[in-house]
Amino acid sequence: MKICGIAKGNTTCDLPPQGTESTNEQAPAVAYCKKCFQLAFRCVCGHWNRAFARYCTQCPQKLEKPSSWEMASANPQRTATQPDNSAVSLDIKNGFGSWAAGIPEIEPREDLPKLLAIDGLIVIPNTSSNSLDVYPIVKHDDNQQLIPRWSIELNTRLTQGSTPIYHGLHLFTVVSGGIQKTNVLDGKTELININGIDASKIEPIPTCAPSKLSIGNSPTLVTGLTQGILLLELDTHKANYHENEFFEEENKPLSPVLCGTYLVFTSIHGKIFTLNIEEKSQPNPPLAFKDIYFSAPVTLESSVYFEALNKNGNRAIVRYEPVSDKTSVVVDFDKDHDLHGRLSYYPHPTLTDGKKLFVADNSGKPIYISHTNQNILGNLNTNGSDQHLLITYRSIVVNNCVYSVHQSGLSVYSQDQYTAVSGLVLAMGWKNNPFPIAPPIQFGNKLIILCQDRLVCLDY
Repeated sequence: MKICGIAKGNTTCDLPPQGTESTNEQAPAVAYCKKCFQLAFRCVCGHWNRAFARYCTQCPQKLEKPSSWEMASANPQRTATQPDNSAVSLDIKNGFGSWAAGIPEIEPREDLPKLLAIDGLIVIPNTSSNSLDVYPIVKHDDNQQLIPRWSIELNTRLTQGSTPIYHGLHLFTVVSGGIQKTNVLDGKTELININGIDASKIEPIPTCAPSKLSIGNSPTLVTGLTQGILLLELDTHKANYHENEFFEEENKPLSPVLCGTYLVFTSIHGKIFTLNIEEKSQPNPPLAFKDIYFSAPVTLESSVYFEALNKNGNRAIVRYEPVSDKTSVVVDFDKDHDLHGRLSYYPHPTLTDGKKLFVADNSGKPIYISHTNQNILGNLNTNGSDQHLLITYRSIVVNNCVYSVHQSGLSVYSQDQYTAVSGLVLAMGWKNNPFPIAPPIQFGNKLIILCQDRLVCLDY
């Protein structure tokens, strides 16, 4: 038995040795060490290292982990990227199981930060303590509960605006009066010294989740504050701040996207703000539309898409082209009579896989809109079932399928008419079905679902 390369002391481990069938010489493997209860990555020479390691501790080679493993989220255009599942395998027996893992009960609100996974940790919003709680993403077989590692305490309300950004082994969280930087190895948190901005101007907007974007080849945190837009280079902490009345909290600006050289914000109250990051001139006045509401946007190639709803209940998908500053209606829907219910999830962007938009008509029937094929509408395969329930703001697209969680369970829709479509129930032995409060996230070959009182882990 070899000595564990990640556990403390002379602990032996049960990680597969080099040369077994589980060894992947072309790409690093991932496994779970039951001795130290952590995920481990294998280097190209077969040595095991803890998930956060950037270089092997036994043969100083750089750990070439899956290209986008570091962070997992339901929407890669926001704070994260999805792991490359072709190089990842997590045995369900060594995870926290397909049934559930207990967490403090969460108040179900649509404005909460989403579930987030980083390397071997998972970040969960805790409404009772107004904090972001961090757990190892796997648990010991003898313990039914995940054991918390540390928490990020917030001095502002737990909202979309306090969604953390992960970069360089740190989480960056926007709070009142600054940006908190938390070391993911030990949970140590401090306010960073931001160059070029008065920290007293930093006040997050509840509806505006920060985005991590590449601007000028630099990873940059971009978010709307109550008085303007902040662009923070995550490596240097250098900041650009643009004051603009568009970002007043009453206007409810939403999370930004980058479309070419244009940063695009929409607001719930029917406005579009665009900033060309290559020009030093002042941005044009926001486009404003009367008696209409907009959802958060997504980018597909050279266009931005979002949902629109007028006060009469008429609903549409809108395309905006920042180069020409023009908008056009892509799809019109029938009138929606639940105006308040639909507006409650407009801080969440339209569901997309980068090529298509996925929406539900007013009866809940799932359809898609092809961006690359003249905006053709198509029906998602429901296997002949008349029971449709696609809730896009609680859904994720993985491997040509849409997974949508709701109180009745998990609905799976396929874009391929030859692929079987199935529905799963999340109860898994519990008296009552868990109440999902966020979209699933993909982590390796698992879907992890945040519910009101537990986490649920499923193979997909």
